[in-house]
Amino acid sequence: MKKQPKQDSVKLGEQMVSYRVKESNRARNILLKISPDKGLEVVVPSKYPLSGIESLLKSRETWILQKLDLMSQKARQRKENSLVERQAVSFLGKSYRLVTVFQEGPPVVEPVGDKILVILPQDHKDKIFQILENWFRQQAREIIVERLERARRKIKINYNQVFIKDQKTRWGSCSSQGNLNFNYRLVMAPLPVIDYLVAHELAHLVEMNHSKKFWTLVESICPDYRIHRQWLKDHGAELTL
Repeated sequence: MKKQPKQDSVKLGEQMVSYRVKESNRARNILLKISPDKGLEVVVPSKYPLSGIESLLKSRETWILQKLDLMSQKARQRKENSLVERQAVSFLGKSYRLVTVFQEGPPVVEPVGDKILVILPQDHKDKIFQILENWFRQQAREIIVERLERARRKIKINYNQVFIKDQKTRWGSCSSQGNLNFNYRLVMAPLPVIDYLVAHELAHLVEMNHSKKFWTLVESICPDYRIHRQWLKDHGAELTL
């Protein structure tokens, strides 16, 4: 049976870097590969002692961080180009035309009518995506926390901390410590869809499964959850910058 790659992480410089180890019968030497879809991959010969991989990665720290930074810059540039080409973004289920205004002063994002203005200095024009993403994250935190406060009172439950993340495959999650995680892109969806995800994660603090009891609890918080869950299945892939 084919071995699954081993997942792990290592501290390089000031950041934690995830990597995966892939054993290969054809490999004679260790090979480091960095790609947008797989991140850092370490290909090793079969039966290579995995205990030595961390020290190897630390010895190549400068090269790895430079490559990851370059890949991150290219990804941001692709997103910038995509924004310029698309010229539209969604916020709370409504489509807005994206308008860039060059003006001296701190960068500002402001919805005006059917537009979202990104106001920034000319020398910040390569940071439009970053500025817009930061604004969406801030909006997501304010809106989600406000909806959480409403929902938790319905079932008399408390949560610990709220984290706004950029999860690639999940809209929300919770931990055994009572922490709740939400994808910032959720704020692009209509408000009732946000309410469904809020109800979903709150219910997991009581039922850490998807049993009948769990869905009954979700329904007590968000009676039309089935409609909003289906909306997310149908349109979730469209919620992106």
